[in-house]
Amino acid sequence: MGVLRLESRGQVLQAAYPVAIGKPSIASPTGTFKITEKAPNPDGVFDTRRMRFYKDYGIHGTNNPASIGNTVSNGCIRMFNEDVNFIYAVVTIGTDVRIIPSERSFRTYAVQPGGTLYSIALRFGVSFSDLLSANVGVDNVDVIYIGQELVIP
Repeated sequence: MGVLRLESRGQVLQAAYPVAIGKPSIASPTGTFKITEKAPNPDGVFDTRRMRFYKDYGIHGTNNPASIGNTVSNGCIRMFNEDVNFIYAVVTIGTDVRIIPSERSFRTYAVQPGGTLYSIALRFGVSFSDLLSANVGVDNVDVIYIGQELVIP
C-alpha cells in the first residue's frame, strides 16, 4: 500500500522500496519530519534497523515480510530487512523524511513462469520505465526470477 522513495536533494528519484504503512485505525503520520534516532538491531518486531522520525514512529524492518505492501502497522513504516539495512547505511540523523498520503496504491506481484518485465508492465497497465524504477533491485532487465516480488507502481 505504500512505497518509500529515496530522493536526492534535487528530488531526483534514486530508489523506491515497497513498504507497509499504518492500518486505518492507526494511520502513519503525514508531513515532513527529520530522522531523530537510529538504532541497530532493536528488539521486537523491528528486526535489523530502526530510524525514528516522529514521536515513537519509525522506519524499520520486520519479522513478518508478508506484511509488506499492506496497511497493517501501528503507524510506522515497515520495510524488508535488506531494504532498511541499505537505507539505514545512507541516511543520517537530521535527514528529512516526507510522508505523503497517496491516492495511488502500490502492490507487489510474484513473478510467474514465463513472466518478463515488459509483460508484467502490460498486464498491470504501467509503463516499463515506471516498473523498472519501482524495482531498484532488478540489476538486469532481462533477468527476473520465478517468485521474485516486484513492486507494481
